[in-house]
Order: sequence, then C-alpha cells, then structure tokens
Amino acid sequence: MMSAMFEQLSLFAPEEAEAICCDSGRRVTATEPESWMKRLVPKGVYVVMVDTHPLVLCLTKLKADDIPEGHHYYHYLIGGLVYAGIFVGREIVG
Repeated sequence: MMSAMFEQLSLFAPEEAEAICCDSGRRVTATEPESWMKRLVPKGVYVVMVDTHPLVLCLTKLKADDIPEGHHYYHYLIGGLVYAGIFVGREIVG
C-alpha cells in the first residue's frame, strides 16, 4: 500500500499581498498573521510591520474616501479593499 501526503489549500487563506498605507501611500508586504496574533485579533486577515511593530489588519466595510480624518495611518488598501489595523505585541518572559 502506497502512502500519499496531501496538503489542504483554502481559497480563503491569505497569501502575501501588497498593502498600501492610506496615510503615506507607502507600499509594504502583508502576510498571514501568526497564531498568537490571531488569538488576540480573531478577525485579523493580514499583518504588516510598522517599523518593528506588527499591525494586524481586519477587513472593513469602508471605502477609502470614508476613512475619518486623522485615522488614515492605521488603514491599508489591499486589492482595492480597506483594512483597519490593530497593533499587537507580546511580552517575552524569561
């Protein structure tokens, strides 16, 4: 009997994507959040690094023109959709 290995793929799993900051227009790579990030932000779809700080991005219902004044810095466009970010971190004990 031959053993086979299969990988499960999801059409909904995010891959790397280009994210555009709605404040500065800076382009960065967005990746899938790590498991500890997903525990903190369950609706997180992507993560971008802002300097050394992870910003977990969640899909919004906003259009780019609807982002409130002063809030553009934590909003990103990915594939024409607007995502809002939540900064996360974890304490390293030891």
